[in-house]
Amino acid sequence: MKVCLVSIVIGEKYLDEYNKLFRDSQENYAKKNEYDFKVITDYLDKNFRFPQAITFHKLLLCSQDWSNEYDFIIYVDADIFININSPPIHSYIDYGDKVGVIDEYSQPSKSERLLIQQKMRWEKNATEYYKLCNFNLKTDMVLNSGLLVFQPKFHKDFLENIYNKYVKISLVHKRKYHWEQSCIGYELQINNKYIILDNKYNTIWPLYKFYKKRLEDLFKDSYFIHFAGHIDFNRVNEIEKLNYQ
Repeated sequence: MKVCLVSIVIGEKYLDEYNKLFRDSQENYAKKNEYDFKVITDYLDKNFRFPQAITFHKLLLCSQDWSNEYDFIIYVDADIFININSPPIHSYIDYGDKVGVIDEYSQPSKSERLLIQQKMRWEKNATEYYKLCNFNLKTDMVLNSGLLVFQPKFHKDFLENIYNKYVKISLVHKRKYHWEQSCIGYELQINNKYIILDNKYNTIWPLYKFYKKRLEDLFKDSYFIHFAGHIDFNRVNEIEKLNYQ
């Protein structure tokens, strides 16, 4: 079984930040589990080099010259810190022909998440989340695209189709990165191409911070901590110190 862990980091500022805060945790996790490790620092679609579309380029990871070398390609956002004690993700469950992903609307729990939405005056539920991008989808799940488990032999064409269908709209869409996440989540759900992973593999820190959870405690109970929205990057060193104790 051959596996590659990949992050996409484009732009000198972002690469410097990633190298300082998150790279070591991802690379060391890959080494521990005998995964190859790649950091993509340039656009995979050389004909569509726009910052607004960077997040869509994860959809092309199964379409590279090297992609077919791998049984699994694990995509992780550049703001995810990995606990070195995390078990290997590729063998965590039987993926079949599905894309592995977490449901962020179950964090910290489904009821607590809806309360966050209400208190912040955001969309009331998952269906409304997708509706903001004009997707009609009756669901209680929002699939977070910060961690995705791909299998090139099953997903290359499917992912390319999503990219080609939606990427150009990213240049003008008011939802910005939520547009990409909505497109992927919508297509995964309507095509039944997803399998839900344990939230430990993409624990979204700001949602737990809302309930005053201690970062140190959350780190000990989780595998991958997602500092989404650039929240508390200055605290990454706190869990880095815990990573090898």
